[in-house]
Amino acid sequence: MKMLAALVATSVMALAATPVSAGCVRAGASATAVTSELATLLAKEALYNSNVFAGRKARGAVSVKCDYIGVVTTCKARQVACT
Repeated sequence: MKMLAALVATSVMALAATPVSAGCVRAGASATAVTSELATLLAKEALYNSNVFAGRKARGAVSVKCDYIGVVTTCKARQVACT
């Protein structure tokens, strides 16, 4: 259980945003965890926090893509968000 907590605690979250149209960006965040479910949850939460802290409102659905690498899964969540 301690190993699982350590892996979750060391999950990596990266944030990115690329312009889509005036006032809107395609925001993104990624997370790494032991399972794809947990990595998806963490990536979506990081994306939500990124949008909130940047003062953006999310538009449309969140797209998530996951890659299994070794013993961990890295998921990237992306969504259009506007100011």
